[in-house]
Amino acid sequence: MELTLPGEAIFRAVIRRHRLAEVLLKQILQVSEPHASDTACQFEHMLSEDVTDSICTFLGHPPTCPHGKTIPRGDCCASFRREVSPLVRPVDDLPLGGEGYIVFIQHSQRLDRLATLGIMPGTRVRLVQRQPSVVLQAGETTVALDREITSGIYVRPAGNSESSVR
Repeated sequence: MELTLPGEAIFRAVIRRHRLAEVLLKQILQVSEPHASDTACQFEHMLSEDVTDSICTFLGHPPTCPHGKTIPRGDCCASFRREVSPLVRPVDDLPLGGEGYIVFIQHSQRLDRLATLGIMPGTRVRLVQRQPSVVLQAGETTVALDREITSGIYVRPAGNSESSVR
Protein backbone atom coordinates (compact mmCIF):
# COMPACT_ATOMS: atom_id res chain seq x y z
CA MET A 1 0.00 0.00 0.00
CA GLU A 2 1.27 3.46 -0.87
CA LEU A 3 -0.02 6.89 0.01
CA THR A 4 -0.84 9.38 -2.71
CA LEU A 5 1.04 12.69 -2.61
CA PRO A 6 -1.93 14.50 -0.98
CA GLY A 7 -2.34 11.58 1.46
CA GLU A 8 1.33 11.70 2.37
CA ALA A 9 1.11 15.46 3.04
CA ILE A 10 -1.88 14.91 5.34
CA PHE A 11 -0.07 12.05 7.12
CA ARG A 12 3.07 14.18 7.69
CA ALA A 13 0.97 17.07 9.03
CA VAL A 14 -0.85 14.82 11.52
CA ILE A 15 2.42 13.23 12.69
CA ARG A 16 4.00 16.70 13.05
CA ARG A 17 1.09 18.03 15.12
CA HIS A 18 1.08 14.93 17.34
CA ARG A 19 4.82 14.95 18.00
CA LEU A 20 4.94 18.70 18.65
CA ALA A 21 2.01 18.28 21.06
CA GLU A 22 3.98 15.56 22.86
CA VAL A 23 7.00 17.85 23.24
CA LEU A 24 4.82 20.68 24.54
CA LEU A 25 2.93 18.45 26.99
CA LYS A 26 5.87 16.43 28.31
CA GLN A 27 8.80 18.85 28.28
CA ILE A 28 7.14 22.20 28.91
CA LEU A 29 3.92 21.39 30.77
CA GLN A 30 5.46 18.28 32.41
CA VAL A 31 2.41 16.08 31.83
CA SER A 32 3.22 12.47 32.65
CA GLU A 33 2.47 9.34 30.64
CA PRO A 34 -0.06 8.09 29.65
CA HIS A 35 -1.85 11.44 29.92
CA ALA A 36 0.63 13.18 27.60
CA SER A 37 0.17 10.63 24.79
CA ASP A 38 -3.61 10.51 25.18
CA THR A 39 -3.90 14.29 25.18
CA ALA A 40 -1.50 14.63 22.22
CA CYS A 41 -3.82 12.31 20.24
CA GLN A 42 -6.72 14.67 20.94
CA PHE A 43 -4.64 17.81 20.47
CA GLU A 44 -3.38 16.85 17.00
CA HIS A 45 -6.91 17.09 15.58
CA MET A 46 -7.54 20.60 16.93
CA LEU A 47 -4.40 22.41 15.80
CA SER A 48 -4.46 24.59 12.72
CA GLU A 49 -1.33 24.97 10.59
CA ASP A 50 -0.68 28.48 12.00
CA VAL A 51 -1.01 27.30 15.62
CA THR A 52 1.22 24.30 14.88
CA ASP A 53 3.90 26.62 13.45
CA SER A 54 3.60 28.88 16.51
CA ILE A 55 4.06 25.91 18.85
CA CYS A 56 7.04 24.72 16.80
CA THR A 57 8.64 28.18 16.97
CA PHE A 58 7.88 28.44 20.71
CA LEU A 59 9.64 25.11 21.26
CA GLY A 60 12.66 26.15 19.19
CA HIS A 61 11.90 23.84 16.22
CA PRO A 62 12.67 20.55 17.99
CA PRO A 63 13.99 17.82 15.65
CA THR A 64 12.56 14.90 17.66
CA CYS A 65 9.68 14.05 19.99
CA PRO A 66 10.18 12.75 23.56
CA HIS A 67 10.27 9.20 22.12
CA GLY A 68 13.17 10.09 19.81
CA LYS A 69 11.09 10.03 16.62
CA THR A 70 11.75 12.66 13.96
CA ILE A 71 9.31 15.58 13.82
CA PRO A 72 8.49 16.42 10.18
CA ARG A 73 9.68 19.96 9.39
CA GLY A 74 7.20 22.70 8.57
CA ASP A 75 7.44 25.97 6.68
CA CYS A 76 8.47 27.72 9.90
CA CYS A 77 11.45 25.36 10.23
CA ALA A 78 12.63 26.11 6.69
CA SER A 79 13.06 29.78 7.61
CA PHE A 80 14.69 28.94 10.96
CA ARG A 81 18.45 29.45 11.05
CA ARG A 82 20.89 28.01 13.56
CA GLU A 83 21.96 31.45 14.75
CA VAL A 84 18.39 32.26 15.77
CA SER A 85 17.73 31.55 19.44
CA PRO A 86 14.63 29.77 20.69
CA LEU A 87 11.76 32.12 21.40
CA VAL A 88 11.66 31.16 25.08
CA ARG A 89 14.69 30.38 27.25
CA PRO A 90 15.67 30.14 30.93
CA VAL A 91 16.03 33.59 32.50
CA ASP A 92 19.68 32.93 33.39
CA ASP A 93 20.43 32.51 29.64
CA LEU A 94 19.80 36.24 29.15
CA PRO A 95 22.91 38.39 28.79
CA LEU A 96 23.80 40.44 31.87
CA GLY A 97 21.53 43.48 31.84
CA GLY A 98 19.21 41.71 29.38
CA GLU A 99 15.47 41.90 29.84
CA GLY A 100 12.64 39.53 29.12
CA TYR A 101 9.02 38.76 29.93
CA ILE A 102 8.34 35.72 32.10
CA VAL A 103 6.38 33.22 30.03
CA PHE A 104 6.13 30.34 32.50
CA ILE A 105 7.62 28.99 35.73
CA GLN A 106 8.26 25.26 36.12
CA HIS A 107 8.31 25.24 39.91
CA SER A 108 4.56 25.04 40.61
CA GLN A 109 5.21 24.50 44.32
CA ARG A 110 7.05 27.85 44.45
CA LEU A 111 4.64 29.95 42.40
CA ASP A 112 3.00 31.63 45.39
CA ARG A 113 6.33 32.54 46.99
CA LEU A 114 7.76 33.85 43.72
CA ALA A 115 4.57 35.82 43.02
CA THR A 116 4.92 37.64 46.36
CA LEU A 117 8.36 38.74 45.12
CA GLY A 118 6.89 40.00 41.84
CA ILE A 119 8.22 37.04 39.84
CA MET A 120 5.23 35.73 37.84
CA PRO A 121 4.21 35.16 34.22
CA GLY A 122 3.88 38.40 32.28
CA THR A 123 6.37 40.31 34.43
CA ARG A 124 9.28 42.06 32.73
CA VAL A 125 12.56 41.17 34.47
CA ARG A 126 16.19 42.19 34.03
CA LEU A 127 19.16 39.89 34.74
CA VAL A 128 21.42 41.86 37.07
CA GLN A 129 23.91 39.22 38.25
CA ARG A 130 24.75 35.51 37.84
CA GLN A 131 27.23 34.82 40.66
CA PRO A 132 27.17 33.88 43.53
CA SER A 133 23.39 33.82 43.06
CA VAL A 134 21.17 34.98 40.22
CA VAL A 135 19.82 38.49 40.79
CA LEU A 136 16.71 39.64 38.94
CA GLN A 137 15.04 43.01 38.93
CA ALA A 138 11.26 43.09 38.47
CA GLY A 139 10.00 46.66 38.49
CA GLU A 140 11.35 48.29 41.65
CA THR A 141 12.10 44.94 43.31
CA THR A 142 15.50 43.24 43.18
CA VAL A 143 15.59 39.56 44.13
CA ALA A 144 18.46 37.09 44.61
CA LEU A 145 17.52 33.49 43.74
CA ASP A 146 19.29 30.13 43.60
CA ARG A 147 20.18 28.86 40.13
CA GLU A 148 17.95 25.82 40.81
CA ILE A 149 14.98 28.18 40.89
CA THR A 150 15.99 30.45 37.99
CA SER A 151 16.66 27.46 35.71
CA GLY A 152 12.89 26.88 35.81
CA ILE A 153 11.90 30.48 35.04
CA TYR A 154 11.45 30.89 31.28
CA VAL A 155 11.37 34.26 29.54
CA ARG A 156 10.81 35.65 26.08
CA PRO A 157 13.62 38.16 25.58
CA ALA A 158 12.45 41.76 25.27
CA GLY A 159 13.33 43.45 22.03
CA ASN A 160 11.74 44.70 18.87
CA SER A 161 8.74 42.36 19.22
CA GLU A 162 7.78 43.53 22.71
CA SER A 163 4.24 44.38 21.67
CA SER A 164 3.59 40.71 20.86
CA VAL A 165 4.53 39.64 24.39
CA ARG A 166 1.67 39.84 26.84
